[in-house]
Amino acid sequence: MAAIPPLFCPIPSGLHPDHEAVGKSTELWLETMGFAADAERRRRLLAIGAHEFVCRIAKDADGTTGLELVSQWLCSMLTLDDEWDTGRLSRDPSRVLTIAATLLAVINSPNSHPDETDLYVASVRDVFARARDWAPALSVKRWADSQLESFMGAAAIVAYRTERRPMTLSEYLTIGPLDRGSRSCIEIIEVCERTAIPQSQLDSPRVHALTEAAKFLVLVSADVYSFRREDDHGALESNIVDALQRHLDCGREQALLEAAALHDRTMCLFLRLADRTSRRAGAELRRYIQQLSNMVSGNLEWGFTSARYTERTPGTLPTAERAERPADGRLTPPPYPEVAWWWDQLW
Repeated sequence: MAAIPPLFCPIPSGLHPDHEAVGKSTELWLETMGFAADAERRRRLLAIGAHEFVCRIAKDADGTTGLELVSQWLCSMLTLDDEWDTGRLSRDPSRVLTIAATLLAVINSPNSHPDETDLYVASVRDVFARARDWAPALSVKRWADSQLESFMGAAAIVAYRTERRPMTLSEYLTIGPLDRGSRSCIEIIEVCERTAIPQSQLDSPRVHALTEAAKFLVLVSADVYSFRREDDHGALESNIVDALQRHLDCGREQALLEAAALHDRTMCLFLRLADRTSRRAGAELRRYIQQLSNMVSGNLEWGFTSARYTERTPGTLPTAERAERPADGRLTPPPYPEVAWWWDQLW
């Protein structure tokens, strides 16, 4: 089997000092909500280390309240994601859409569907109710809105799988970020850290490009690290390695190297854009750029060490192997118009 290449990221990754307490709180919540009733599901969820992910990307959070509720939400959504990827709903797009619509209704209106007993509905009702008591209304609204993107992406992947039709690279670059929940990763940091950058600053072309590049880095690193797992389960419908292999008409090993090179090329763009944007940024924008940096680095570290992608002993925190230099450090756009416009913001 082709080796997983190291990825370039010179941004250090830290861990919130209370990560162990967040992990214990998450475990208790899983038992309270009923996720631990199935022993195998409980084992898988605890091995994933969702709290480690949250405590890396939102390492600057004050206290543990936001970290706990987001870690709990992540466990429930990863379980649902498994059902949609390889479980009972993996070839039933209409059912996926029905479940997603119900979840969105409860996320946006907690009092809706009061008689619904579904485990996932109960989970999002609980988590978003507490989030509204904790974080700024704008950051919670953005998080709620991001769920629509994630669910739409997941349903699209199930539809492709049902039709046995692989995505083109262009389709992947459009749908993949939705399916991976890249936008949600940004929004949950703001919820954890109780921040909400003004929309006017997010709408700046350079900040927008920086945000999209950060989301793409989360996407590609997740694809590279999950490649073996998804290949073993025959679930490569939403993986850039598979899309590149078909687009470039090359072997798996070469496609993995191409994915790593594209990641590193985008990382070099992100670093340059972050530096240039920070020079004239105010406090709110500088904090946002730091949050993006924590997300990019923290996601990379967690992806390398999480039992969702690798074999490791739960509770241990090995250090990810990172490339010392980029496989592709060019500051020119790649030949993919869906992402090439980000490089325009360098000049």
